[in-house]
Amino acid sequence: MIMFGTGGIRGVMKEGEFDDKTVSVTTKGVAEYMKMNGLKRVLIAYDTRNNSERFAKLTASVFAGEEMDVWVFGEPVPTPVLSYGVRKLGMDIGIVITASHNPPEYNGYKVYTSNGVQAVPEVTDELTKLVEKAWNEPITAMEKYNIVPRSVLEEYIDDVAKVIDPSSSFSLNGLRIVYSPLHGTGAKFVPVLLRKLGAEVIEVSEQMVQDGNFPTVKTPNPEDERALVLLKEYMKRHDVPLGLATDPDADRVGVVFKGQRLTGNQVGVLLSDMLIDEYVRSGGDKGMLVKTIVSTNMVVPMCEKNGVQLFEVPTGFKFIGDLVEKRKDLDFVLGFEESCGYLKGDLSRDKDSVLACGLIAKVASKFDLLEHLDELYREYGYYLEKLLNFELGSVEKSVEIYDKLSTRKLDGVNEVIDYSKGYNGVIPNDTLRLEFDEGSIFVRPSGTEPKLKAYLMSKADTKDAAEANIAALERRFKHLIDNL
Repeated sequence: MIMFGTGGIRGVMKEGEFDDKTVSVTTKGVAEYMKMNGLKRVLIAYDTRNNSERFAKLTASVFAGEEMDVWVFGEPVPTPVLSYGVRKLGMDIGIVITASHNPPEYNGYKVYTSNGVQAVPEVTDELTKLVEKAWNEPITAMEKYNIVPRSVLEEYIDDVAKVIDPSSSFSLNGLRIVYSPLHGTGAKFVPVLLRKLGAEVIEVSEQMVQDGNFPTVKTPNPEDERALVLLKEYMKRHDVPLGLATDPDADRVGVVFKGQRLTGNQVGVLLSDMLIDEYVRSGGDKGMLVKTIVSTNMVVPMCEKNGVQLFEVPTGFKFIGDLVEKRKDLDFVLGFEESCGYLKGDLSRDKDSVLACGLIAKVASKFDLLEHLDELYREYGYYLEKLLNFELGSVEKSVEIYDKLSTRKLDGVNEVIDYSKGYNGVIPNDTLRLEFDEGSIFVRPSGTEPKLKAYLMSKADTKDAAEANIAALERRFKHLIDNL
């Protein structure tokens, strides 16, 4: 089990890992943190995973037993709605029960602070100590909590529509879209928003059913081609060029256009192009775009050309949300990460696939996405990225290999940059950057699963040259791993 990693606590739902005891003790620890800081109001949300609702009600009862003012959403909602609710309703703490895109045997527990940002390390370090202390303490539970009015969900949809375009005259003009929530919370939000904006939405009916077993996919991760098979079938059957799929807690979105899955980086580039252009045309001159260090560098020249400041943060959207809150002297244009997470505006402070679906549809209403990408490549250079996942069976094993990479002399590597020691103003974090003639490889242990992640990044003048560089980087990295 991962305690307060990139995406909170995550573990397999079994005795001794992510179970009632884990949820109760974690809640007790969070309650102690609230008491120490004079906090009282807590908002709880949950996704469509097996046991999520039960874990959420258990969380609520433990908070109630600690005499907190407890509010719970009455149905599964997207994670960004939790962040939105915390900000809108003036809550001190937010909790969402979710394991996001993980396989069905997982569940998780994420904590948000009063600004709607997922708890950053300075908070989670304190929480971890309090949870450990609470492990052998008695737990008091009481079934006493309030249900959030459903009107809040309707207001969220209205507010998201305004962020996508404040003009009441804007319309997607019948743009046809195939959509799948992959059995998750997006089912009751994304189609409503897209239709409100004027789109025609064709739903992948088999996957509209909210089912924590995710019966039609091996894993409900829209980054995974295997999760998009039905979506593509519907697109082909109905002759629709644009397909969108969101993960169970609807913070990530996968995009398919004319049968091709666009990477999270490519979508980030398309959104950056549109939103930077809109910002500059509106007369803005204090724009800020934020990305994680492992996300595409193609936005660097885009920001430089348009006078928008670019900031980089460690992997984890909480760092984007936290930075945006700290830099209110600048206008927030877009935040994104390569793992299909995007945010605009001030409604929430976590990645929001409901909002992102609307923004992507807006780009698609203006351009052929593939043709426009090619235009941007011709202007800024061909940036190409590839993610390698090494499934190692345990978190400890991934950390072990990472430590070897950080301490040994590595054959063929021009330079090793260790972000844990601080680099270029980025918050210290467990990431290595290996520099080669062909490009860069960022390496980090996953904060959500027992994996080692390697992010390959290269730039060239042509697609063929960039692909050759990526292939060379992949060979080089596998050679390094094999010879540790």
